[in-house]
Amino acid sequence: MPVTSVEIENLQSGNVSLGDSLNQLPALRSTYSQANSTAFIGTSGLNLLDLRGLGTSRTLTLVNGRRVVTSDPGTESVDTNTIPDELVERVDVVTGGNSAVYGSDAVAGVVNFILKDDFEGLEAGGQGGVSSRGDRQSYRAYLTAGKNFFDGRANLTVSVGYAKADALYYTDRDARYGGYSGRHQFNRVQDTIGEPATGDGIPDTAFLTGVKNNNISNGGLITSTCPAPVPESDPAFGVIAAVRAQNCTGEMTPTGGRIGRTYVFDSTGTLVANPVINDLRNVGSSNSIGGLGSTLLEGSQLDPAYERKTANVLAHYELSEAADLFFRGSYVDIGSVQAGQPTFEYNVFNINNPYLTDQNEALLRAIYGAGPNEDFNFGAYRFNTDFGARGENHDRETFNLVGGIRGDFNDDWHYELAATYGETTTFYQTEGNINENKYFNSASASRDASGNIVCSINADSDPTNDDPACVPINLFGAGLARTQQAALDYFGVTSTRNQKATLFDVTGYVSGDSSQFFELPGGPVSFSIGGEFRKSTAFSAYDDVTKSGVTFLNVINDFDPPALEVTEGFGELSIPLLADMPFVRELTVNAAGRVSHYNVGSTGTVFAWNLGGTYAPVDSLRFRLSYAKSVRAPSLSNLFDSRSQTYLLVSDPCDQANINDNPNRVANCAADGVPTTVVDPATGDTIPFTNRPSSSIAGFNGGNADLNEETGYSFTVGGVYEPTFLPGFSVTVDYYNIRLDNVIYTLGGQTLIDQCYDAPGGIDNPYCAAVNRREDGTFAGQSDRIINGITYQLDDSGSAFEAGPFNFAKQETSGIDLTTNYRQEFGEGVSLNLKGLLSYVIKRNNYTDINDPDFKDRQLSELGDPVWAGSLFATLNVGKFDLYYKFQYVGKQTIGEYETQNSFQGRPPENPDAYPVAYYPDLTYHDIRLGFEPTDIFRFYVGVDNLFDKQPPFGADGTAPGSTYDNIGRFFYAGARVTF
Repeated sequence: MPVTSVEIENLQSGNVSLGDSLNQLPALRSTYSQANSTAFIGTSGLNLLDLRGLGTSRTLTLVNGRRVVTSDPGTESVDTNTIPDELVERVDVVTGGNSAVYGSDAVAGVVNFILKDDFEGLEAGGQGGVSSRGDRQSYRAYLTAGKNFFDGRANLTVSVGYAKADALYYTDRDARYGGYSGRHQFNRVQDTIGEPATGDGIPDTAFLTGVKNNNISNGGLITSTCPAPVPESDPAFGVIAAVRAQNCTGEMTPTGGRIGRTYVFDSTGTLVANPVINDLRNVGSSNSIGGLGSTLLEGSQLDPAYERKTANVLAHYELSEAADLFFRGSYVDIGSVQAGQPTFEYNVFNINNPYLTDQNEALLRAIYGAGPNEDFNFGAYRFNTDFGARGENHDRETFNLVGGIRGDFNDDWHYELAATYGETTTFYQTEGNINENKYFNSASASRDASGNIVCSINADSDPTNDDPACVPINLFGAGLARTQQAALDYFGVTSTRNQKATLFDVTGYVSGDSSQFFELPGGPVSFSIGGEFRKSTAFSAYDDVTKSGVTFLNVINDFDPPALEVTEGFGELSIPLLADMPFVRELTVNAAGRVSHYNVGSTGTVFAWNLGGTYAPVDSLRFRLSYAKSVRAPSLSNLFDSRSQTYLLVSDPCDQANINDNPNRVANCAADGVPTTVVDPATGDTIPFTNRPSSSIAGFNGGNADLNEETGYSFTVGGVYEPTFLPGFSVTVDYYNIRLDNVIYTLGGQTLIDQCYDAPGGIDNPYCAAVNRREDGTFAGQSDRIINGITYQLDDSGSAFEAGPFNFAKQETSGIDLTTNYRQEFGEGVSLNLKGLLSYVIKRNNYTDINDPDFKDRQLSELGDPVWAGSLFATLNVGKFDLYYKFQYVGKQTIGEYETQNSFQGRPPENPDAYPVAYYPDLTYHDIRLGFEPTDIFRFYVGVDNLFDKQPPFGADGTAPGSTYDNIGRFFYAGARVTF
């Protein structure tokens, strides 16, 4: 199989996260880096690897060829930060399906971390760095001690490490990202209503700076109404004319109306007209240039704070050649602090709210054309930055213990028996969350009989509705809440989540060759045969308040699935057919197989296999090819993910207005017991069955316990050339083609319901099993239905659907990798080491349209998936000095989806003039490091990452999933190492 090895020296930089350096390799997609780990709830600080862009769940991460416990309970994803970089020797990246060799999840390939062995001595090192703008400071220190015993037959190595990186906020880089002054982004600049599908040749968007939202502000934003004009003869003409003069901006909306002016409560609490420079709502955008609206970035991070503490013990004792006892223990404590967006609410206030000043009340009455004593309500949309960001404070503790015995026997046979136990526990708390009920109680203020400002529920005459703990809050102004801690304490909630995952894995194998029995013309047959048993558990639970659904977060139930147990048997053969002949220096075929049985889900027993061969016509040239079938069994999260409630307005395919839209619906609806007629409650007439909800129906998202395995097929072919005329040089070229069938993909509620009744084989399908109806044909969880224009209320108990993952999608990717190596000693302490990696991706497509299995969604060329990517590593040693240089190339990538402005699969572009340019440009990064070793004991070095301070293009900030753009900029670091 194609293997790319990268030495740890080529992965070290000013960044203290090894995963970020790995994500810069061409074969890996930056789906989870430090910067973009904050794009999802609960994942801040994780570095998960995504080989070939097929997903983190399809990349198997190993340490010394063995599994380690997951860092994300319910999945098999390993955070690379849990791997001790001070002990890593190199990283091997293996492309292509390897389930036969390594087990499930290796459908895209394997990333294997190889640790140092038999370390002897004492080594201490430290490093510090800071960006050229004085932020994102980082630190790293470690101490490793090792000792050989009993004439080298035993070794004990102990290592501890510490790393830290400060958070980087948008507001730290206001000039670049506009955390305060306004975002830099592509924004709509013309309305597209009536525009032909081919576009009108005028870009719909332009790259703008100073962009703020014009529908929400940090102190509350009011969007006034703009009433239609009335004739002068109308009695309300004067009032309406005054309101129009006050509220209407004169700009036309895309639908032909006029825009209501926006007003904001500023930092002094004064209601003022929003002083926008350019109001973009007239083109269908909710933004403006300038003004006092929110940037939505005031408390958000570009990179989270990060802290890592590690301790590792490695030991082995060779009792004899046939018995070598070994052990590795690893403990890692990782903290990550993310600050994201705060809560945001649309608040309805009464004009008599006592926190309104006379000035603000007068302006509001003028805005709404109300008299001095008229009672009315008004709404304001508020971005609650003064409540604190909804940050995530993570603490993840992981330990892995590996112990076993290995040895040689029968002259050249080898055996190993090893057991692994790993455990991950995580805790995070989310500050800035609110109890919605208490919040609205606090926001609604009144005066009691004594004239005191109190919560309105305590001012009314109904004592059963009181809440003596309620503290009113003044929300009319940006930043005011910071001075009202008692109110924040009343409705504020610190949400928490506890997680745990465990792994118990036992493996054993025997390997050797047939040299003592027979040999083929090419040599003895090599073999390996063994078995494995592993058991994984997972658990996750939020605090009771969050689970109850009263907070700003969604309702998320406990995740407590049954244990996943896998029993496997595996074997490998290497059969050398010919060797040392003219034009056949080597001809070898290889085969591997693994049978696996899973105790949960519908996977059951599966078989994975590899077939391959190697042919070397001459010593300097070698060709290889392989074809493999791999499997990925569904994870515990795929199978049993906790149910979370959702609401969706659906169209019933069994309604008589829709039932003939598909030829299978009539029979399937009847088979499901849906009536063909219904009695109109208003007239008593029998009419065709109608079921038209006027509001959202309740459903659930969750796992699917009936999922089957994904199946991958990979073909690789390539060659290695090591010319005799250039010693130390090698070039490797490999082609890979990977296809995944039965890919697990989540369906939404409407698609799920449609698939149930559109299926050609009747209702005995997994989609109908997830749809719930009442006896009268309406959906469970449906609160109303419309019959002949009349709305009838229903019992809204139950759930209409159980949306979740199903096996129906497909993925494919192919490409060519080029690797070059050159090592040369020139004498007198001068040496050169070069490594080049180049990746050309031919295709990367997803098939996720269940109604059209041949419909391709092109992933290639979109953000995170450039066609071309490459890295060059160069190290020059001259005496006591060494100079390291790294060059990284990232090819162009589309700003939107590829199909937006490009034709694909015979389909025309969906919106050819969506952006004034279709692509982010290609970029190059340059890193340098200079080292100095005055003695054999000491080493000092200084380095600069992103030497030319290359910034992300067109407002990209490096936080989007897949983005490889560096948002830190030029970064200086220096370090030292002492070795005894």
